Formats: sequence, structure tokens, C-alpha cells
Amino acid sequence: MLQSGNPNAGGTVDIDPQALKETLGARDKRWRPGDASGGGKVRIAAGPVGGDANWNAQTILVVSQAFQQDFNVFSGLFRNIMITMLVVSTVMVLIVSRSMTARLRRMTQAAGDIAKGKFDIRLPDRHRDEIGELATSLNRMSAELGSLDRMRREFLANVSHDLRSPLTSIGGFVEAMLDGAVPPDKEMHYLGLVREQTQRMNRLVNDLLDVARMEAGQLAISPVPYNLSSWIRGLLARMSPDAERRGIKLELIGDAEDLWVRADPDRIDQALANLVLNAIQFSPNGRTVQVEAIRDGERALISVRDRGVGIPGEELDKIWQRFYKSDKARSARTGSGLGLAIVQFVLEKHGTSASVDSVEGAGTVFKFSLPLAEQPSYSPHSTRDGV
Repeated sequence: MLQSGNPNAGGTVDIDPQALKETLGARDKRWRPGDASGGGKVRIAAGPVGGDANWNAQTILVVSQAFQQDFNVFSGLFRNIMITMLVVSTVMVLIVSRSMTARLRRMTQAAGDIAKGKFDIRLPDRHRDEIGELATSLNRMSAELGSLDRMRREFLANVSHDLRSPLTSIGGFVEAMLDGAVPPDKEMHYLGLVREQTQRMNRLVNDLLDVARMEAGQLAISPVPYNLSSWIRGLLARMSPDAERRGIKLELIGDAEDLWVRADPDRIDQALANLVLNAIQFSPNGRTVQVEAIRDGERALISVRDRGVGIPGEELDKIWQRFYKSDKARSARTGSGLGLAIVQFVLEKHGTSASVDSVEGAGTVFKFSLPLAEQPSYSPHSTRDGV
């Protein structure tokens, strides 16, 4: 920077006098080319100091041509780098976009296949991004739908078998009696068998109707105070003949006093009947099924214990699913796979739930609790012994 008339200016350089004269005489601030004493090219401009209009004291700024050349080189390099980055970014965006589009296209196709019932579809989910999470969700949904579909098919097969078997038995017994092939002293026995098969079909139909009500949200409960102990005694009295024919003994244990609870007696009776029937079906001959009802603080604790085949640990969380039946050792027995699902639904409507503990080969125990209630002076639901 040079300042005319000021020898203490910040720096000096010999400039072509003619170029300097033209710059000072022009009285403007435009840059002009000039020659330096060293033979290099410079650009010079002049202007009043501090905006002072007096051009007698002026500042001359000198920019070397070499700096300008370096600036031009840097500008060109920067421009080339930006162009290269833009090209690379565009290519990368295209590659990523094409990859994402391909993955989304595969997911669309997989969703269409799942909608057609092809539940064995699995998508690669190695990417840890949103699309990878979506692929994982689709895989999980496909697996769950496949499991439900298998259970549905097994359920239909079981229901068909469970309906056909008693109908075939009833038809055979009735034909034998009509043909006179049954001695008079055996007729009551055959009629008892017909009644047993009819009750079996009735339970299955009721289970199906209850599942339909559950899905429609129409399975209502009407809680009232009632004598739970009395109802359990009545339940065991009803189920004992069938259990004894299977070589199973039913036993009620627990508090000597009657327990009064507030619940829907018919629905709790249904839940307990399913648990007891389940215990009977999976108990070997000569075993005992125990039903216990005891006071536990402000609640009644009810448990059903068998000494049967038990349930594998990995299946304990699945037994409450509709249509689910346990391993082949248990599935060989009769049953629709609806009973435990109905039990859990009924108890959840009462604000509680059932729990299960099981050891393979040692047996299973189901537990749930109900709120205790004061014994009313009169209740139409108070007792049901032997009913």
C-alpha cells in the first residue's frame, strides 16, 4: 500500500510512472494494469484516504499479477473440485436411489405374495436402516401369519374330526338299538354313551360360539357375589363320572370355609370346567386332578393341578393362543385348541389373568384369583352343589 506524500506508507514498489500518472489523473477507483520495476506485471488503483474528497492525499493499492495468477489457479482448482464432487455425488445418489428402489420393489412384490397366502416369503434384512427395519417387520408379519394359517388349518381338521367322531358313534349306537342288536339290559349304557358324545359336540359348538362372540366383542359378563366353593363342588360333581371312566379322580382341597367372590358365576364355571377338562385329558390313568380354592388376602386364589405329561417350556407362552395345541404327545388327545384361549379371555374380562407352571413329565398347575365379596343375605347364585 502506497500513500502519496507520505514516506512512512506501509510498503513501496517502483511502478511505471505513466501507469501511476494515469491512475491518479483518472480520479476514479478502477483497477489498471502497470509494470513494476522488477519486470513483473501489477494492477493498481487509487482513491481518497478515508473517503476524503481531497485527492492530494491518496492511497494506492498494488496487487501483483503473480497473486492474481495464483488466485486464478486456486479458483480453477476449486471449481474443478466442486464439479468433481457434484459428479461423484450425483453418481452416488443414483446408485443409492437405484438400490433403494430395487429393495422397495422387492418389498412390494413380497407384500403381494403375502396377500396371496404365500407366508414363506423372507426378505434380506441385513441393512440397518428404515428399509431394513421395514423388511424385518414384513418378515415377522409373514412368519406370524404363516403360524396362524397353520393353526387355522389344524383347527379346521380337528373340528371336523371332533364333530365327525361323535356323530359316527351316535349313529352306530342308535342303529344298533333300532336293529335290536342291543340287549335290553345294555340300552341304558348305550344311551349314556350317546349322551356323552352329544355333550362332547355341545362343548365344541359352545366353544366356537364363544370365540365368535369374543371376536365380535359380545362376550359380556355380569359379576355378582356368589359362593365359589359351592360352585366348584357342583362342577366337580358334574365332571366326576367322565373323569372316573378315564381312571382319573377329582379332588377339592383348600379352606374349610366357603369363599364368596364377586364374579360372573357362569363364566367362571366355564373357565374352571375348561381347566379341569384340560387336566383330565392330559393325565394318565390312576392320577388325581386337584382343584384348590384358598383365601389370599383380599382375593380368592384358585388353582387346578394335574400330574400329567406337562408342557414344554418353549410352548408356555403359546398355549393361550386360539387354535393352538401343544406338542404331538398332547395334540394326540381330543380338543379344539380353544379352551385355554376362552379361559384367558373370560378372566381378562374380570380384570385378572391365568398363570401356568409346568414341568415335563411331572404335571401342570394353572392359577388365577378373584376378588372376595361379602356374603349377601340372599343370592340366587349363592349355591350350586351337585348341579
